[in-house]
Amino acid sequence: MSCLIRKSISEKITQIVRNNNVYYELESPLKRSTNILGKPVLQWHLKGNGTKSASNLEILNAVSALKYDSDLVEEVRTVQGSGKTPDKVEFVLRENPYVQTLLQEPFEHVPTRNEHMVFEYSSPNIAKPFHVGHLRSTIIGNVLANIYKSLGYQVTKMNYLGDWGTQFGLLQIGVEMLQITDEEMRRAPIETLYKAYVKANKEALVDESIAEKARNYFKQLESAQQSKKLGQQWQKYREYTLEELECVYKRLGATFDVYDWESQYSQTHIVQVLQALDSKSLLLPEKDGRKVVEVDDRRVPIIKSDGSTLYLTRDIAALLDRWQRFQFENIFYVVENGQSDHFKACFHTTSKLEQAITMSKLKHVKFGRIHGMSTRKGQAVFLKDLLDEARDIMHAKQIQSPTTKIDVNSHDVADVLGVSAVIINDLKQRRQRDYEFNWDKALQMNGDTGIKLQYTHCRLYSLLEQNDHIHVTNENLAMECLKEPEALDLLNELAKYPQILWQAKENLEACILVNYLFGISNATSRALKTLHIKNEADRRKQQHRLLLFKSAKTILKQGMEILGLQPLNKM
Repeated sequence: MSCLIRKSISEKITQIVRNNNVYYELESPLKRSTNILGKPVLQWHLKGNGTKSASNLEILNAVSALKYDSDLVEEVRTVQGSGKTPDKVEFVLRENPYVQTLLQEPFEHVPTRNEHMVFEYSSPNIAKPFHVGHLRSTIIGNVLANIYKSLGYQVTKMNYLGDWGTQFGLLQIGVEMLQITDEEMRRAPIETLYKAYVKANKEALVDESIAEKARNYFKQLESAQQSKKLGQQWQKYREYTLEELECVYKRLGATFDVYDWESQYSQTHIVQVLQALDSKSLLLPEKDGRKVVEVDDRRVPIIKSDGSTLYLTRDIAALLDRWQRFQFENIFYVVENGQSDHFKACFHTTSKLEQAITMSKLKHVKFGRIHGMSTRKGQAVFLKDLLDEARDIMHAKQIQSPTTKIDVNSHDVADVLGVSAVIINDLKQRRQRDYEFNWDKALQMNGDTGIKLQYTHCRLYSLLEQNDHIHVTNENLAMECLKEPEALDLLNELAKYPQILWQAKENLEACILVNYLFGISNATSRALKTLHIKNEADRRKQQHRLLLFKSAKTILKQGMEILGLQPLNKM
């Protein structure tokens, strides 16, 4: 919706209703309003428990009675709902200002917010492969953080990498068994470390001493008097892994502000946490030497019988540290459904330790699993292999397509298309839903896919490039030049953008934005068939149509970038 009109109306409403979110809660109806001569309409209703009451109606009547800018708003009225439909205030907008603000500055005004939001996502383990579970965490976390940032929040994107625990001991044993050189490790760190880890685990099944040796390695590393050689090797594993991970993140359009490591919260560093738990009588002893905390009816281990720390212990320490560093309003952990009990224990215990960290500030953003996602050659363990497969399939399709407009010898565009298809195939699903992956559906050229979004952006780029000789002015814009149903439908889609971002944020659902961008693409495709520019004799209509398509491209590009896609200009 035109930001100027939204801002003007929302500032008036907040004189009566103390709600800083009205700007985004103003809704453009799903379809063009035709009940008042087809004029553009905005609607607003009180957010709450959905019940109707006389007091609600009184508030809406008071909102209707306010004096709005008559240059922007033609009529205001209260509309009583029925059944589950809420009562609302309807604003009938003046057509020309509506068109002018949509085509001049689509979504430029973003109210800034002081709330600091921290998102932890991706968070792979250096001893294990970056697999499809990390794919979901990475792209869901990235888009949710981007949505918050686009809405004016302060956002910190954090990757918390697992580089600690007995697994490191197993990793070191596997490296020794396979006699892996530093050069081998540098060349393919994630794959090499995984081979070492698998080797050690396999041998541990037949040799009980290996597990004990792994625990001893970890205890050496965790102690203050750690082996210098062991510490240096562990540091190299981290560096090499991070270098390779960043290549994958670049392909996925995922970025991070902070890389934290689980090792930051070793036993040496969390003595204060354990003392605090003990002082509040939260740390309880078990007969076998372990120490636990109670969460509901469960006794959850915090310290092993040998005195070493657990993942939960370090997560509590990390959460307390993040509170000190960021003073966040909310922190979001984007981790699969299966970790619910872990985060319940972490949040419950931490909130008891630090009163300021209330449970309402702590969010576990759950997601379901992908089934059947492997390369066509067989079971894939590494995400890189899956992305390479997507790239190669798209490259083969480009070679076969008569409409390809780029050098088919280059794999760069094919890589962007393949990654776009994988990302959108995931994000168009509801977050907590498990789904079956299908290569043909994900990479099809037709239908609602990442390829559709890229194709629409390329068409708009080409149209604007071909007509850059036409002088376009933002002055004297009028609805009369965009009266075609296809133009009105596309305008109506553009008007929804701020409310869509807000709804995606409120529900923590990327699919809301994805489906909206499909709607933009479909409306653009219909408009391109009828709103011709080259054969249009009316110069003003030409200009208006070019501005309409330019606004569509701007919002499509913004939305795609929020999703982590790299918008292409040619494909």
